Amino acid sequence: MSRFIVKDRFFNKAKQDGYRARSAYKILDIQKKFRLIRAGDCVLDLGSAPGSFLQVISKLVGDCGSVIGVDILPVVALPAKNITLLKIDIRDVNVEVLFREYSLDRFDAVTCDIAPNLSGIKEVDDKNVNELFEAVLNVVRVGLKTGGNFLIKSFFSDSLKLSHNTLKELFRKVSIFKPASSRSVSSEIFFVCIGKK
Repeated sequence: MSRFIVKDRFFNKAKQDGYRARSAYKILDIQKKFRLIRAGDCVLDLGSAPGSFLQVISKLVGDCGSVIGVDILPVVALPAKNITLLKIDIRDVNVEVLFREYSLDRFDAVTCDIAPNLSGIKEVDDKNVNELFEAVLNVVRVGLKTGGNFLIKSFFSDSLKLSHNTLKELFRKVSIFKPASSRSVSSEIFFVCIGKK
């Protein structure tokens, strides 16, 4: 019974607060604890649909900052002028092209709340999660500035420790965090990565 109360509370709160999804509270929780994003930052958000991360990030970076949202699914346009939406598969993201087209040097932060469609078949799901993780990491290696921060959703699986170790090689500090707004029945967690080496 309690899991439905939690679901309803954040689902209803998102509607009341004007957010597109409950996931807005995930990044708000993470931001409150870790301060990943600062005013004036340029942020790349991978897997942006339906846009709730973008709504939060847009406010965090302010008028002097910007956020580019990427998703294979279309995202309904948001009113904030500091948001750019791109309909691209993250596996096809060419960071150097983004830099040229938007006159960027590097991203100050990269966020990723993407998840593959889970089949319930462990081997298939683990493979899909790992492929997405590698695709996102390829973008981060090229696109995130030295000292930049990175947030990525993951799931409890056999490869969790390997992913954790890979991230620790790239960042000064890596924490595993489960926001209060994550469903208690979900195995999702977030890697919060501070200070790219």
